[in-house]
Amino acid sequence: MFDLYSTATLLNVVRIVPIESSYWLDNYYTGGVMTFTTEEIMFDKIRTYRRIAPFVSPVVQGRVVRSQGFETQAFRPAYSKPKHVVDPNRTFNRVPGEGFGGEISPAAKWNAAVVDNMAEERVMIQRLWNWMAAMSIIYGKTTVSGEDYPTQVVDFRRDAGLTRILTSTARWGEADADPLKDIADLRTLSFQKSGSTITRLTMGLEAFDRFYADQKVQDLLKGQEIGNVARTSDSQLSAFGSTDTPYEYRGVLQGANGQGRLEVYTYNEQYDDENNQPVNLMSTYDVVGTGPGIRGVRCFGAIRDKRAGLQALPIFPKMWDQEDPSLTYTMSQSAPLMVPSNIDNSFRIVTTDGL
Repeated sequence: MFDLYSTATLLNVVRIVPIESSYWLDNYYTGGVMTFTTEEIMFDKIRTYRRIAPFVSPVVQGRVVRSQGFETQAFRPAYSKPKHVVDPNRTFNRVPGEGFGGEISPAAKWNAAVVDNMAEERVMIQRLWNWMAAMSIIYGKTTVSGEDYPTQVVDFRRDAGLTRILTSTARWGEADADPLKDIADLRTLSFQKSGSTITRLTMGLEAFDRFYADQKVQDLLKGQEIGNVARTSDSQLSAFGSTDTPYEYRGVLQGANGQGRLEVYTYNEQYDDENNQPVNLMSTYDVVGTGPGIRGVRCFGAIRDKRAGLQALPIFPKMWDQEDPSLTYTMSQSAPLMVPSNIDNSFRIVTTDGL
């Protein structure tokens, strides 16, 4: 008996499916989940000012200080709805690893196929969330386009000075390159704009090679002494990365007594495009500085499906039958937008202009 699963059952299946490690999502989108029962997702950008209290005479009235303003942006998120077929004819075939003569009932195979579909759909959507999180932090904006969806750019308005494209002899590896100064400059600017410190550098593999070719960088990462001050990289974070992740911990840059501590990671993740061709999630020549002040929020618009009750859910799974030919479909729907609360707590360095 092949029964359709209820919505509640499908939601439970989605929840128990293991998810991939998502570097950008897991590290910088920990500020919670917001759902919207409207088609549009709305978010605010607050202008921050560092004003000091004004002087007045003690015998006059206090001076009114105008509150800081904010801008509200609205975006109608694109839909993602991966869909699969559960073909009942396949349940009568032997599956890989099954003994000849059949050891698994057709009903059990059908149930397993449903769970496999749900797992693949969730992983595909999870990869999309991580891609959106990565784009928002690397570029300060997310470009959304797809079939029957006009291209839109959601610009989180990172300060223009926090993107530095190096040219000519200033490119890392060239005669006038100064990687540590480039990083220090943007780290300072980020703190001035965001009020939060940059604590991590994520580098493409080519960018790291050029970075590490600088003797001052080698001295810092190798723990040699410069001016009688030891720089060490004995953090337990060296065990954070592993061979099955697209990122690797490479060391720490820090001043005396651990001041100005910066973790250094290399990153080399790819995804397959619609033509099944691998695409780098981040350019191998890019360096991205990030801090905890980003506080990304995972936002989700309403699911426009009456079976979902038009409610807002991160993922809404469903399944239905087709009578002729006899097929069952599974589909998972999501309307996501990853929103950084404080995008100025990040920067991007393009270490070569490609010339």
